[in-house]
Amino acid sequence: MGVVDRLRRLVGGAPASDDGSAPVARFELTEEQRACWRDQGFVMLPRLFDAERLRVVNDEIERFWDERTTNDRDLVIDVFIDTPDERRLHFRDAPEEARRLPYKLNDTYLASVVVREMVLDLRLAQVVDELLDGAPMVCNSLNFERGSQQRFHFDTFYMPPVVPNKMCASWIALEDCEPAAGPLRYYPGSHQLAPYRFSDGRLNARVDEMDDFDEYIEKQIADAGLDWTSFPARAGDVFIWHAQLYHGGSPIDDMSRTRKSLVTHYFRAQDGDPGPLQDMGQGRWWLLRSHQPVP
Repeated sequence: MGVVDRLRRLVGGAPASDDGSAPVARFELTEEQRACWRDQGFVMLPRLFDAERLRVVNDEIERFWDERTTNDRDLVIDVFIDTPDERRLHFRDAPEEARRLPYKLNDTYLASVVVREMVLDLRLAQVVDELLDGAPMVCNSLNFERGSQQRFHFDTFYMPPVVPNKMCASWIALEDCEPAAGPLRYYPGSHQLAPYRFSDGRLNARVDEMDDFDEYIEKQIADAGLDWTSFPARAGDVFIWHAQLYHGGSPIDDMSRTRKSLVTHYFRAQDGDPGPLQDMGQGRWWLLRSHQPVP
């Protein structure tokens, strides 16, 4: 298929079935969910994935750990997060003790059909299509075994979309998340705050200017009367958030508790270079790219 044909498919309507017949029935959001997206900046999809789908993905990640020294699939991992030993490694070099503290296994979607089938599940992809007004393209994924404990942030600090606000993220609970395990937390409605622009005029975070950002966002939140809440996820739940939802990871009260999850960020396929895009059919795309560089 040529570039023009591919782009024409990206901006088309409901995805067609693989055999070229009539478009498949769409997975529809409720009016309440649409209002939540518009007013609060997120959508919850309770128990979208059943226990068997979760088992398959969790088994895949377990197999990756078991085989990493002989076949690391070029994966990259951030280990010992939020400690003096935090660093990025090739997965093959990750010590077993890294699993006892927060880590991020980056971009398993590049190495696993199983992961791609989950993060581009047809129902999930159709919801993202509706929220972004265009076919979703996976641009990265993160597997967690414990909470991230990450400070509140906007995803646009790291990956601002080509078209403003046309990016979102999904958080898939691969198991139940207890409060002591450091659940996801977020400020409902924060996507409506005026975005902070750093000194270069961009949304990308500049480390030396974060104090100024913190002062700005604290005032914006106070003026808007916003307060954060957490997401007490059950296995199979999906939480989708707007590019400008202010969110992070709660502190972990009990490091022995896991909260396995899979986070994915989506751009619109129509906004990117069609060259490295991989087509999964039915309006679903993923970005074929290099893994994260290791220092």
